[in-house]
Parts: sequence; C-alpha cells; structure tokens
Amino acid sequence: HIIFVLDESGSMGCFWSGVVVAYNQYIAKRRQSQSESDLVSVVQFDNSARIAVQSVPLSSAPNNLSYSGGGTCFHPAASAACELARGTPNTHAPAVVFMSDGEADDAAAAAHEFSILNSNIYRSSRHHLDLHVIGFGGGCNQAQLQQIASASQAGKVHSSANTADLAS
Repeated sequence: HIIFVLDESGSMGCFWSGVVVAYNQYIAKRRQSQSESDLVSVVQFDNSARIAVQSVPLSSAPNNLSYSGGGTCFHPAASAACELARGTPNTHAPAVVFMSDGEADDAAAAAHEFSILNSNIYRSSRHHLDLHVIGFGGGCNQAQLQQIASASQAGKVHSSANTADLAS
C-alpha cells in the first residue's frame, strides 16, 4: 500500500506539475514491474491535509491531482497518512512517500506520528515502516525532513534539486 504524502502549499505552485509527473512515473514503474496488486493512496497537504485518493488498486490510480495552495503544516498530513496506513489490509504493507519543498513548525509532531505507526507495524510484523522523505528545491529544511525519516529505522531522506529530478 503506497501512500503518497504530497505538499501542495503555496510555494508548490510552480512545482506542482512536476510532482504530478513524478507521481505518474512512479505508478507507471510499479505497473511495469507487474505490481497490479498494489494499493495507492494520496494525501495532499498545505496547512491542512486531505485524502485525495484512498486505497485504490494501482490500475485505478488517478493521473491528475488537483492543486490547492496555502501554508505548510506537516502534522495533519502525517496524521492522515498514518490513518491510511493503519487501514492497510493484512495482505499488504504500507510504504509512505512524503514529498515537500519546505519546512514547517510541526515537524517534530509529524515525526512522532510516524514513530508511533512504525512501532505498531514493527510489533505486528517485525518490519519497520518503509518511509521515504523527499525534499527538493533550495527551501527545504533537511534537518526537519531527516527528523521525519528517522521515525522509522527503514526511513530515508532523498534530495532533489527540482521536480524534474523526482522522476528518476
């Protein structure tokens, strides 16, 4: 169950089409590797979070994602992603892809949400949450993104110069 957590804050206006392209390319790669049993969810966030796609089969994942704009808060997005992850069927394992170009005042609270989720997953499966935190552009706070990724022993931070790099 791949849970995309995508920053759609105001600063993302010029990047949004690149984020959607990267999302679509990731979905296409999963389809090519015959991962049709994958489930996809999408959380989009600015100063609040909304679940745009909830646990749909990979073949039904939408190609287009709308853009909203606003401030940047990580905690509501982390809460929504964790809610989706807790609803993952036993036949699947959740994997979170968290993407942002910025920073927020609530990174510690977001990290705490993912840490609780990771503990629950580890207790039941003896595996850590697959957590990929992707920062891009010059405005992202690497320390905050690392804090979020560190919520899981399997967490990783990836950096991209821009959204064109996200697809690779």
